[in-house]
Amino acid sequence: MARPRYIDLHLHTTASDGLCRPGDLIRLAAERRLSAVSITDHDTVGGLAEAAEAASRVGVELVPGIELGTSHSRGTLHILGYFIDPESPSLRRSLEEVHGWRQERNQAIVKRLAELGIMLSPNWASRFSAEQTVGRPHLAEELVRLRVVNGPQQAFTRFLGRGAAAYVRRRTWTPEQAIRVIRDAGGVASLAHPALLEYGSRLELATLLHRLRTAGLQAIEVHHPAHTTPQSRLYVELAAKVGLAMTGGSDLHDPRGHYGQGVGFCGVRVPHVFLDHLQRLLLR
Repeated sequence: MARPRYIDLHLHTTASDGLCRPGDLIRLAAERRLSAVSITDHDTVGGLAEAAEAASRVGVELVPGIELGTSHSRGTLHILGYFIDPESPSLRRSLEEVHGWRQERNQAIVKRLAELGIMLSPNWASRFSAEQTVGRPHLAEELVRLRVVNGPQQAFTRFLGRGAAAYVRRRTWTPEQAIRVIRDAGGVASLAHPALLEYGSRLELATLLHRLRTAGLQAIEVHHPAHTTPQSRLYVELAAKVGLAMTGGSDLHDPRGHYGQGVGFCGVRVPHVFLDHLQRLLLR
């Protein structure tokens, strides 16, 4: 009898805010006997080349991916892109735009920190690679390095999180625009971790999904560490009702001590058949 195959379609690396280099993360995936993974760094494709090289060596299928943040009235609404063309000119232009927005936000946060008496070096961001998407997690790391706070969580609670002393709202796309960026790059667009949306009711979530489906959304992440079992069941039901494929992943940022039990990271088991369904969407 064939061994069940599992995948992880939501992984982050040092190209954005993960703590593991792309190649090292692919090798860890091979150790976990995952048949396929997707590197979905925030607003960047900078880690995909290294990941692809490692994947070819260890025999893990790599789905080129990305995660795009969007504006939303409550909670967090991110769009995952799968099977994107990393060399797509339209994608490159779009990412240059959002990187510019990130730099503006970083500068505004640094200014607010200075007003609070916390002075960061003018070249604080130069410690990070030019290929990285530098944002609040890196500012948190800098505050830890300067011993302003004891750890990243405290940095977000006191200074960087929503409503905190140095918080600056991020300029970004609407969900519809993010979906179009992914579709124009040849990819499949999926709603990430719906449990983080802070929707008021099942009807509210279903209405949102219908709206995004009309805009080109093709899938929804039903398996994620932030989802309870009842929530995952709800997302499976809504996927069928709205006509969306299903995805899932660990949203792994730090592999140290977060392997979970059995196959996959963070205890999330996503069947390979999900990937088969996503690939069929590319043929439509």
